[in-house]
Amino acid sequence: MHRRTAVVAGIAGVAISVLAPGVLARLCGPRFCGRRLLATRPARATASECKGDSTPNTVLHLNAAGASPMPTEARDAMVGYLEYEVEVGAYTAQKKRPHAAREALATLLRCDVEEVALLDSAQAAWARAFYSLNFTSSADRILCFASEYAGNAVAYLQMARRTGARIEVLPMRTDGIADVPALEAALQRTTTSERAERPGRTLVALTHIQTSESIVQPAAAVGALCERYGAVFLLDTCQSVGQLPVDVRALGCDFACGTGRKWLRAPRGTGFLYVRRRALDEATRSGSTSLFGEPPLIDHSGAVWSTPDSYTLLPDAKRFEMWEADEAARHGLEAAAVVCRATGPARNFAHATRLAARLRSGLAAIPGCVIRDAPPSFDEEVARSLGAARCAIVTFEAESTLGVRSADLHSALEARGISVSVSPSTHHFEPAARARPSVVRISPSYINAESEIDTALAAIAEELARLAEKGA
Repeated sequence: MHRRTAVVAGIAGVAISVLAPGVLARLCGPRFCGRRLLATRPARATASECKGDSTPNTVLHLNAAGASPMPTEARDAMVGYLEYEVEVGAYTAQKKRPHAAREALATLLRCDVEEVALLDSAQAAWARAFYSLNFTSSADRILCFASEYAGNAVAYLQMARRTGARIEVLPMRTDGIADVPALEAALQRTTTSERAERPGRTLVALTHIQTSESIVQPAAAVGALCERYGAVFLLDTCQSVGQLPVDVRALGCDFACGTGRKWLRAPRGTGFLYVRRRALDEATRSGSTSLFGEPPLIDHSGAVWSTPDSYTLLPDAKRFEMWEADEAARHGLEAAAVVCRATGPARNFAHATRLAARLRSGLAAIPGCVIRDAPPSFDEEVARSLGAARCAIVTFEAESTLGVRSADLHSALEARGISVSVSPSTHHFEPAARARPSVVRISPSYINAESEIDTALAAIAEELARLAEKGA
């Protein structure tokens, strides 16, 4: 039998077994809000489900790493505020019904409310932090790791072009975990005299969870080294806040950015920036030679026009904000953060990672599927010993084995009402990693059930068989 024909036959067999009646009839194990979700019911907004919300939903949401469906609380908060705004006017509504999004996020992140700024996306928040740093010459360094989000990497390249700052790309271990000893060696290359004369002239940037990877990088270990060697620590928590507990103080970062639309389940167009108190203070300290500087752009909401020829920055993180904002979306962000806190990030993470493990096991049984979210040598016990972990992002491809493009499989799943996404291979400095095919990314969260994972696996097996046969 021809190899591809044999593989297609194998996929079809997996599809039949996955679609066994007992699988689709099973109720999911975990309980949320005191009631079970039916196995055949698509995932939908939780927390308010216990209030009897029966809005129909035909989409199976498995795209928390892209954009999650909002909980009813967030939707109601936004709609209620908009209705009030129509009634009394935008300025009056803002004055009489202020949001408490900063407070809700500060509680979730375990920091002070004065250390939280609200922006319209994680990338905007990250950029405000990065471009506030006073890079001036080749004496300044940007230390990052080989696996890096493309939106951050291009900013490093631009800053190096503008200022001469040096980019040093640090390796990943063979198991995909950031090489922390390599970071320490790089930090040690800055001599004691250089640190004394110009302290804090090195930036260490880390993406906590890469967009197409399942590895939670050891941020606390990185933060401890930054503290020891006086480096600035910028942490991208876009894929971690809402998915797992994030304590910015324990991680030791100076900045952390996040988005609302992913695991936090807030409306799109919301984001936030954590700015450590010392970063705020150092930026305005007279005679400071550190990297900490002013926000790259300000207006009269982040600074006071104190005299005709001078201004004074606000003492808190709101200096990074601009005056105009989507107030309704921020009410939704507040509500989503409260829901996340109530459902429990640790509990949510445990449930989502169990589903991800089930998904990987099922994909491994489908001929032609190559799991790409972590190297084969990744070991969870070793990872835990290093302060790393495996999250609920699952990526795979079948282009290298069956010739089925991820974009085509994505379209087929989307047509069946299964929401996933495609991630390119360009989020990496290493040419070999960039040469790999794009991957299908599936990211279940705490609103999903085991039966929905089985439904997705059956659909993947069927569609791979069809697409592989079509291309044979």
